[in-house]
Amino acid sequence: MSIAHALAFRAARRAVRPKAPLTVSEWADANRILSGEGSAEQGQWKTSRTPYLREIMDALSEDAPHRKVVFMKSSQAGGTECGSNWIGYIMAHAKGPVAIVMPTEKSLNDWMAQKFDPMAKDTPSVANVLATRSNRAGDNSAQRKRFTGGIFYAKTAGSTAELKSTSLRYAIADEADEYDWSTLQGDPLGLLEVRLTTFHDRKLFVVSSPTMKDASRIEEQFEAGDQRRYMVPCPHCGERQHLKWANVRWQKNGRRCASAWYACEECGAVIEEHHKPAMLAAGRWIAHNPGAPWPSYHISALYSPLGLGLTWAELADEWIDAQDDPAKLMRFVNTRLGETWADRSHDVKPNVLQARSEPYELRTIPAGCLVLTAGVDVQDDRLEISIIGWGVGEKCWTIDYHVLPGNPSDEKLWARLAEYLNASFTNGCGKTLKIEASAIDTGGHHTHAVYAFVRSGLVRRAIAVKGASTPGRAILGKPSHQDVNWRGQTIKKGVALYSVGADTAKHLLYNRLNGDADKDPGERKVHFSQQLEAAYYDQLVAETFNPRKNRWEIKKGKRNEALDTWVYACAASHHPELYLHKWRAADWERRRQMVEPEMQQHENTSEITTRNEEEEDFIRPRRVKSRGSFATRW
Repeated sequence: MSIAHALAFRAARRAVRPKAPLTVSEWADANRILSGEGSAEQGQWKTSRTPYLREIMDALSEDAPHRKVVFMKSSQAGGTECGSNWIGYIMAHAKGPVAIVMPTEKSLNDWMAQKFDPMAKDTPSVANVLATRSNRAGDNSAQRKRFTGGIFYAKTAGSTAELKSTSLRYAIADEADEYDWSTLQGDPLGLLEVRLTTFHDRKLFVVSSPTMKDASRIEEQFEAGDQRRYMVPCPHCGERQHLKWANVRWQKNGRRCASAWYACEECGAVIEEHHKPAMLAAGRWIAHNPGAPWPSYHISALYSPLGLGLTWAELADEWIDAQDDPAKLMRFVNTRLGETWADRSHDVKPNVLQARSEPYELRTIPAGCLVLTAGVDVQDDRLEISIIGWGVGEKCWTIDYHVLPGNPSDEKLWARLAEYLNASFTNGCGKTLKIEASAIDTGGHHTHAVYAFVRSGLVRRAIAVKGASTPGRAILGKPSHQDVNWRGQTIKKGVALYSVGADTAKHLLYNRLNGDADKDPGERKVHFSQQLEAAYYDQLVAETFNPRKNRWEIKKGKRNEALDTWVYACAASHHPELYLHKWRAADWERRRQMVEPEMQQHENTSEITTRNEEEEDFIRPRRVKSRGSFATRW
């Protein structure tokens, strides 16, 4: 037999010889090279670094029986790397048409630049099959790349309709919760599944971090699957458990987390983070809904290997920092815990708040109320005012809610407002309290009337404010001076306009209202007088937060003046000559001695003398130098 015949015979024998079984994790361990362009660790891929990914990848292998695999995860948990390994495996071994669908053009371009292109360049087994592609432009574009035995499509969720005439054997739906589900062509995931029906051995990998409860497609897919969780053994008692955020404990040093550990759910023993590598290596996936049509997996950032994610202490820091900001809290729950977020602003009901009202009269000062501020909302035919009292431990009381009818263009209305805001209030010890700062809204049609009132100085520490449209702003921002002389120069003692982070203040209020739900009256942070009308509560909770749009939205047909005036009164408490939010326990005690000298402390004693966990978050108030400041008169 000639040499040519021998080579032809060997080639023919290789062509008909069955392929040896190979899993995705085996292929990745043998072939995948990680580049510094998109990976935290460069060099050879090692599944042993993230052992919880092995079963997920192997469920995608050519010989695995599964037609769909679902992975609901925290961010940076390795889901994208699973998909990249699978695409490399398909190109080099399994063959067939494959597509990846990303939410947006930007996310697709980032994935191509950070994952696919480095793999195509640095992983020889992938580079070799791509090297034989046709030079025709249509076979090698940004969204289509031909390789030996197949073709790879890269699409966005909005362009899945372009795949209508395309049959796919494999597909990845990455970050599925971020897809635009309003497309007229139908839902992108459904369109993708239709493209796969031609192949009997098709496979779909759905991977994403979740978003909103009852609106999350990845949670829907996870719950319809067999709900596998990675069960790891306790290093002390050996009991297997999946790691939960509720079992993480930490110790604080000031405002930061000094150390964190995990409490075993079975024996309560302390599990240190250095135990994690052995626990992960010994872990295994266990289905909690066996018999479901496809495997579904869930993992959180608690499982992040040492050096490949945040430590438990760093996670605790993020959690602590997010407590007064639902937008941050939602991000933590979605991206760190890999769980859906249930918005609780819808849970605050006006009738429930009214049922919490307490037996004190409006315009009286309850025990513990130490400082008064006011918020004024300007309407075309009236002024609406809230007076809010503040005390130790972030407690507040609605002291009065009042409406002054009249045209804001009429100076007489502003004279009545000055008379109202300059009134004195007497507490149970016979001491007089006055409103120490007022914030007046300028966002309507009477901006300059508000400026004139503030400029007049008729009311102590009156400031002009305007709600900021950007989310996450400080409750009271830095002022911008509005008065200029004929040369265009700022008049230093002229009126200043302060921006108000209204969304931040609303988050603060709603969090406290929710937190008060199961507390006794003496432990609540927000207190209401039994004399407030039902309409007040309707207005106070007239808005709900839309996390998808990251903004507050007023309920249809509702008015929100009570909410707005509470926000402005809260902003007034942040006045630069007051800074109530930065008062320490000693500052509150000094004020208590001034206004409640004869009152024995009962419920407030522990709050003032003992630095509880909430008070440790207080910042030392800055000693301002402004003349007449309350701080400088101590």
